[in-house]
Amino acid sequence: MTMPDSPSPRAELLSSMLLELIEILRDRQGSTWLAIVRIASGNSATIAIDEARIHLHASGGQELQITISTAETDALNDFESTGIVLRNVMFGRSTLEKAVASGKIFIRASFGELLKIRSIVSSVLLDTEVDPRLLRLWTRFDREWQK
Repeated sequence: MTMPDSPSPRAELLSSMLLELIEILRDRQGSTWLAIVRIASGNSATIAIDEARIHLHASGGQELQITISTAETDALNDFESTGIVLRNVMFGRSTLEKAVASGKIFIRASFGELLKIRSIVSSVLLDTEVDPRLLRLWTRFDREWQK
C-alpha cells in the first residue's frame, strides 16, 4: 500500500475545513456535538470530494480527537461526492436524501448508519441557522473549492 508523497491542495483545504467544522461544533457543545461524539468515536472513513481524498479517524470518546491523513491509494471510499453537490446540500438547494438517492452522493454504510449520518447532517444544517461561523465556513467552501 502506497501513499502519495504529499496531500493535494484540495485535500489540504478539505482537511482544514473539516477540522474547523469539528472545532465549531465542539465549541457549541450542543446536541450536534454529542451525536458526533457518540457516533464517530472509534470509527474511520475515507472521503473523496472531486479529486481530493482523505482518511479520517475519530477516537477518544467525550474528548473526541480527529486525525486526518492522506487516503491510501487502494482504500475504498466510504463517502464520495462533488463540491457542487455538497454546496447544493449546504445551501438548501438539494437534500442529503435526494443526493444519495440519485447517486450524487455515495455513502458506504448500513441503513442504521445512514440514518445516524442523516441526523448529524440535519443537525449541522440547523445549527447553521443560528451560528454565523458555520455559514462563514460554508461560504468559504463555496468560494475556495471552485478555484
